[in-house]
Amino acid sequence: MNAAQLPGTSLSGTVSTAQPESLPALFAAQAARTPDAIAVVEGGGRAVDYRTLDTAAEQVARFLRAAGAGPGTLVGVCLDRGSDLVATLLGVGRAGAAYLPLDPSHPQDRLTALLTGGGAAVVIAEPRLAARIAPPGVQALTPADIDATGLADAPFAAPDPAAVVCTIFTSGSTGQPKGVQVTHAGLAGRIAWSVRKHGLDADDRWLFKTSAGFDAAGLEIYAPLISGGRVVCAPEGAERDPRALLGAVADGGVTVLQAVPSVLRLLAEESGWAGCDRLRLLFSAGEPLHAELVARLRQVAPGPVEVWNTYGPTECSIDITAHPAEPGQESGPVPIGRPLKGMRVLVMGTGGSLAPKGVAGELYAGGTGLAQGYAGRPDLTAERFVPDAYGPPGSRLYRTGDLVRWNTDGVLEYLGRLDDQLKVNGVRIEPGEVEAALTAHPEVTGAVVVAFTAADGGRRIGAAFTARSRTGSADLRRHLRTRLPDSHVPSLFLPLDALPLTANGKADRKAVTELLDETTAGGQDAYVAPRTPAEQQVADVWAALLGCEKVGATDDFFALGGTSLQLTRLAARLRAAGVTISMRGLFSATTVEAQARLIDAPAADADALTAVPRTGELPLSSGQRRLWVLDRMNPGSREWVAPLILRLPAATPVDAVQAALDELSARHEILRTRYQERDGEPRQVIGAPLPVELRVTDTGREELAGRFEEQFARGFDLAAGPLWRALLARVPGEDHVLLVTLHHIACDGWSTVVLERELRELCAASAENRAPQLAVPGLQYADYAAWQSKRLTDAFLAGELAFWRAALDGVEPVELPADRPRPAERDSRGAVVPIRVEPELFARVEELGRAHAATPFMTLLTVFATVVARYSGRWDVPVGTPVAGRGRPEVAGTVGFFLNSLVVRCALEGDPTFEEALGRVRAASVAAFSHQDLPFDRLVDELAPERDLSRTPLYQVAFDMHSEGVTSVATGTADLTAFAEAWTVAKTDLSVFVGRSADGALEGVLEYATALFDEATVVRFKNHFVRVMEEVTARPGVRLSEVALLSPEERTLVLDVWNATGTGLGDASVVRRFEEQARATPEAPAVSFGDASVTYKQLDLRADQLAHHLRGLGVRPHTPVGVLLDRGPNLLAAFLGVWKAGASYVPIDPSYPAERIASMLETAGAAFAVTQEAYE
Repeated sequence: MNAAQLPGTSLSGTVSTAQPESLPALFAAQAARTPDAIAVVEGGGRAVDYRTLDTAAEQVARFLRAAGAGPGTLVGVCLDRGSDLVATLLGVGRAGAAYLPLDPSHPQDRLTALLTGGGAAVVIAEPRLAARIAPPGVQALTPADIDATGLADAPFAAPDPAAVVCTIFTSGSTGQPKGVQVTHAGLAGRIAWSVRKHGLDADDRWLFKTSAGFDAAGLEIYAPLISGGRVVCAPEGAERDPRALLGAVADGGVTVLQAVPSVLRLLAEESGWAGCDRLRLLFSAGEPLHAELVARLRQVAPGPVEVWNTYGPTECSIDITAHPAEPGQESGPVPIGRPLKGMRVLVMGTGGSLAPKGVAGELYAGGTGLAQGYAGRPDLTAERFVPDAYGPPGSRLYRTGDLVRWNTDGVLEYLGRLDDQLKVNGVRIEPGEVEAALTAHPEVTGAVVVAFTAADGGRRIGAAFTARSRTGSADLRRHLRTRLPDSHVPSLFLPLDALPLTANGKADRKAVTELLDETTAGGQDAYVAPRTPAEQQVADVWAALLGCEKVGATDDFFALGGTSLQLTRLAARLRAAGVTISMRGLFSATTVEAQARLIDAPAADADALTAVPRTGELPLSSGQRRLWVLDRMNPGSREWVAPLILRLPAATPVDAVQAALDELSARHEILRTRYQERDGEPRQVIGAPLPVELRVTDTGREELAGRFEEQFARGFDLAAGPLWRALLARVPGEDHVLLVTLHHIACDGWSTVVLERELRELCAASAENRAPQLAVPGLQYADYAAWQSKRLTDAFLAGELAFWRAALDGVEPVELPADRPRPAERDSRGAVVPIRVEPELFARVEELGRAHAATPFMTLLTVFATVVARYSGRWDVPVGTPVAGRGRPEVAGTVGFFLNSLVVRCALEGDPTFEEALGRVRAASVAAFSHQDLPFDRLVDELAPERDLSRTPLYQVAFDMHSEGVTSVATGTADLTAFAEAWTVAKTDLSVFVGRSADGALEGVLEYATALFDEATVVRFKNHFVRVMEEVTARPGVRLSEVALLSPEERTLVLDVWNATGTGLGDASVVRRFEEQARATPEAPAVSFGDASVTYKQLDLRADQLAHHLRGLGVRPHTPVGVLLDRGPNLLAAFLGVWKAGASYVPIDPSYPAERIASMLETAGAAFAVTQEAYE
């Protein structure tokens, strides 16, 4: 029939096909549609069509039904890969029973144990195994025993969707496998998603290469069989041989392949890809997938390949989520995506609280894919399948044990197993992080990182790897040290021809560990004899305790075989010898020389602070020296520019401001000091008072940030000076804005308060024509620097270091979830986000602190540490905080860099209440502030001598509450906004600077590293920071894990929006909805083509005419009707008309060859076709 004969045009709709609820029914329907099509291709090329496979499945079903099998019966299936296996699985399902798939290559005792544990009533196995693996009471059969001759038909009865379709055993943490009871609805839903999502059809060929004992085999079997495609059976052993696997893909014309990344890495290195030109879909599952591997695969594949990363455990019917590997992602792990249709995912922290975007938590999964539980293990089922507190009554969630987070796009990122961390030398290490860095090496093709026992008994990190060419350990270490901290670099690299794999193709970590355990990681460094009496004393005790013949000064206690228990005995023996020593100190000082320093510290010096002559050389303070070294590494960096912003009355003359600045220069030597190098050492050079640079600019409010930016960008030359300058911005209709910028070597936060106070007084005195009321300058900064240099004796330092070694023993870096990978070398570029806490809430924070004898600083620090812990997932949180460093009253009014940094270790482990956490933080703060005189650079040299260039040492987050007001930032909201727009430096990953404003509010900024975080991420952190204040002031007794971080909007996002996989379309079909629309808007344009258009009324009329014509030709419900038309209104009219006739259409592209079109119509069983004259 020619559609051109019908007046009018039509509009297309979307076919909505109701899917049968079980895989056996789906297969039976497909077999009825395409009985002669090839269903299974076995090894050797033998092909089995759908009719033959369906008949074989029916024979199995009849036989089992006659034998009494049905719902509730478990049938073991232990057959080699081939059509017998496929037919048996289908037949078991058609009989209403459930199957237990077993791998014939597994040890026979294990197979017997699984049959027993699963409660199988019968097992169908290969002849060589049937009698040997069947436990007593279990009937053993072979395929040849299945004879249904003379048996009654076994009509298919739709099973209960919640009934068990198969029991699949997975490894258990106790060493005993556990049987997962997968349901019909779960497995069918997962397979149907793939068919719909990826457009699977008769042209697709899946490689069946996974052991039947694993859930992924179900995808390789059922997905092609319910979509008219082919199952191509890989030869036995091909799953372990990449060359054979590629050969099977090429020989079978495979279009769809799934594999784990360990196998994909091997395939990427093979040369046999030329014959794989039909491959279009590649699924990765089971291990983290990295973009570098995806790029390699796309490079070697002969044609375009769509790569998907899928994730899920057996307990959730193969997969929970999926994500396409985007071509634009060049490096790093590929996300695991969003939930499949019918599935639901939640990310939860400790205590079951929902994790916000960007915060790591355990992945919980719910939905139709959930298994019933574990066969015969109600205890384990109850432990892992838990009630869904956020879902409808009776719903459940499965605890995956996997650590994930939502990224900024609302997509899940996999971070690792909760129980898969390594801990070596007190440092927690995620193997995946090291493996990703290793495989980024251009020669490395695969890597597995584990902890192993070296020859000396110590636990170390080892890496087994494969490479394209000979690659030495030194090269790999150099490569890793540009990407990882030294603590993460393996001590041993073991090259292998191939990485050991488990039966399901994943990396065999146990085998790698055993290989590394057999290899020595090398002995101690060259022997260094003890050099001091203290070192000799320690070495003698070690030798006696460990049974060593000789012990050197640089030997490590644990490397020589020492244990924590022996460390306790070591402390006792040293104390018995008259030495006072701390156990915590010993854990930090693990070498002879380090422990000797603990017992070799004399008493501290307490000389008075007095003025020194200016005739000799003037040393730098320890803080100045640290800044001088940092400045030499990056001369003129804006990172060390300190701002002071204040408002001056608009009537203030420029001359008065200039005079005030010049007077400050005369009063404070530090403002006219330069730093010159003599014989390799920096020295202070104090110059004579000179006019201070003052730029004056007339600017609008909107241009103020740009003026600030210009000043911040200029930097300073420490050797040439001067080290401060000022900008007076005259804004129409406002007070003047004075921006003073100084190099940090000359100024700290306290100093800006002194300078602001004196500047205001000098300007006010000028305006009032009076003498300024300022105290006579006392000691200058050079006096303090000289005093400090004499005070910091070895004896004093040893005492302070002993405290800090103990306080920071075992401290680990804070790793906040970042938006980008951490650069190998820290990027100091940053930005700020303003924060304001309203007076009422801040007053409640202060009252909470007073009730627990804590300062506002301690209370806010506890809030900050709580948010950091919830974000990072680690409850031991080291936070940096600056201290004024002005313990001597003589320097209270002195300008200079007295600032020192402390680390307050906020120990929040054990899920304390906020009140308990506040008590801990208060105690840690008091202890830290009582030991604030140790220069931070000396502490770093002692505790972190091997610097990790990617992060700041000892702490990565900081908190500072200015007791004197936030004068070093800005004095008003408008100026704070301009400052925020202009500031581009970050001294840590994330720092909070706050202080009380004039109206009683808490105001300040969050300074963050732009190399790591987007502004939106920091804004979200700020909001959570404020929300925790609200929560804990309302409920001080709340446990930290139960503090609600999420706002109602965020809660809706993670619970509903990102889980909105279903659509409420109702019961009406597309045709009925179209007719409703046509009645509602009959004259509205429905289709446009060229310059013409067709209304809804015309479309509906033409569709009715076509439907009537088709019914007159004998078309009945469910009759397939071919539609062969060019794109345009006629095509759409035909689709609607076929539906209105109750039939289904078979769309055909007119560009196809005539033979293909004829084949498609024949295969579909279409006796009618709607076409146009050109194609008749």
